Amino acid sequence: MKALVVEDDKALSDMLCRMLSSIGETEAAYDGESGLHKMLTNDYDIVILDIMLPKMNGEEVLRGVRRHKLTPIIILSAIGMLERKVEFLNLGADDYMVKPFSREELLARVQATMRRYHRDFGALKYKFGDFTIDYTSKMVEYNGEMLPINGKAYEVLETLVKNKEIIVTKQQLFDSVCGFYSDTVQSVIEVYIYRLRKILSNIGLSECLQTVKTIGYRWSETDRNLAGESK
Repeated sequence: MKALVVEDDKALSDMLCRMLSSIGETEAAYDGESGLHKMLTNDYDIVILDIMLPKMNGEEVLRGVRRHKLTPIIILSAIGMLERKVEFLNLGADDYMVKPFSREELLARVQATMRRYHRDFGALKYKFGDFTIDYTSKMVEYNGEMLPINGKAYEVLETLVKNKEIIVTKQQLFDSVCGFYSDTVQSVIEVYIYRLRKILSNIGLSECLQTVKTIGYRWSETDRNLAGESK
């Protein structure tokens, strides 16, 4: 596990890093601007983000990250008001911890968030009926036969499947598949989605690849079509 702690209080930051070092590698950032830069240019399994930060506050950092990445984020705050918690959860935070807190609570919340968010990331394969994705060989099969899904189209599919039931925005997909600093236009994601949907329709799985209008896409194992969505 690789974690990032964004906290301007260096003593508290050091303590948090020591706590998290028991379950993985940790890095620190002491202001919002450098924290956002680290999150956009590196991949972390989880981020501990304080709200009151110099240069850029936690809310600005959270908004900036969520435009591009799905990294799990736990907010730290001295404010325990319900309205404040709801606000940050609605902005895309995965959890909200009120200071002071115990080491046991922090580790428990980190592990719970990791289990929720990365529920498929530790697996070598994804299986849904006769449909199989091998994350090691990057091969997709249906009923024992290999499907012509490779390259960037495969990366789009893997990203969606690993975040099943979660809406992934076009920007998040683009940054994940093409890279944050890519010169390619974002509309290329629609091309990959079209290719995937065409192949999936031949095996009766096109409904799993859902389009959420004006937002992005979602891989779903349930047959649902929420208001404002099309498949």
